Amino acid sequence: MHLGFSLTPFGHHPAAWRSAARPENLGFEALLSEVAKAEEAGLDFVLLSDRLGARPVDDLSPIATPFEPTTLVAALATKARRIGFLAAAATSQHEPYNLARRFASLDQISSGRTGWIALPGTGEFERDLEYLGLVSGLWDSFEDDAFIYDKAEGRFFEPHKMHVLNHRGEHFMVRGPLNVNRSPQGKPVIAQFMSGESKALAAHSAEVVLLQDRTPESANETAADFVRLLEAAGRRREDVRILANIVPIIAETSEAAQAASDALRFGEADRASQPLSASRLVGTPAEIADALQRWLGLGQVDGFTVLPPTVAIGHLFFTKVVPELRRLGLLKANAGRTLRDRLGLARPAHPAAALERA
Repeated sequence: MHLGFSLTPFGHHPAAWRSAARPENLGFEALLSEVAKAEEAGLDFVLLSDRLGARPVDDLSPIATPFEPTTLVAALATKARRIGFLAAAATSQHEPYNLARRFASLDQISSGRTGWIALPGTGEFERDLEYLGLVSGLWDSFEDDAFIYDKAEGRFFEPHKMHVLNHRGEHFMVRGPLNVNRSPQGKPVIAQFMSGESKALAAHSAEVVLLQDRTPESANETAADFVRLLEAAGRRREDVRILANIVPIIAETSEAAQAASDALRFGEADRASQPLSASRLVGTPAEIADALQRWLGLGQVDGFTVLPPTVAIGHLFFTKVVPELRRLGLLKANAGRTLRDRLGLARPAHPAAALERA
């Protein structure tokens, strides 16, 4: 089972800040403390969704972190040394070369523990497909052993191991190369949230897919539909990790958990202000763990991304539910150094190396 944790200052319920409102919660140290707890619990990654690329007009969200995601990841990765990071960035808001350079730099800073949540534009499949292919190509600007630092011969790198992309497409023209070494994990991981319009793009490009269905049954149906699209695109199911978003409501007794769930119900206004959707699971730590085991046993998903409604419930998940998952044998010690290692994803070979082997 793979587990991720969605980082927010107060929790994913829009009213959570009312009972935990301290200015310190919006600071870097408080966010780092949450990440450290997730890392100590053995989770695979931290998710920074950034309101799914939507820019604030008349409000500031108490759910979103008050930092630009990639800047925050750069700082967090120097303090939290094991857990991975998935940061969102919209294809409509960033020039491809600069985005490719930013995530390549993050992967160097984090020693290969980052991924890009690609937020596609509406109705722009061909443009976004070209965009993702262009970014991936720029990440292959240098082969793994291109930089040799030969002081005696005065050779900084092997010129024939630098690859100029010279991309000329319908929507973009980018020469390249990046001025960043190849990633320690080959390339940063590409992730996408699953929605109706993004399914086809995710089937072509995503390595991690995040389901936003509000019930386990709906999430399983979405996962099964996606697998069919994946196979139609010529890709293998084992090359993609499908994770379902969950909102856990945890208490010592089932009755107390249900009461907490009733108090944390989302109204329509709450749903409108919540960028992410998820399946709600209510119960004791053992009941939550059992529900996740049953869900995982159906074989449609590979794990879950936890969206705690409050910071306190997030702590309960780390300290109470995670031990139950270990007791059930669903979570094991993960010594992976890169995000790909932690997710069990293969390290992509450089195209030139693959061609040479062929």
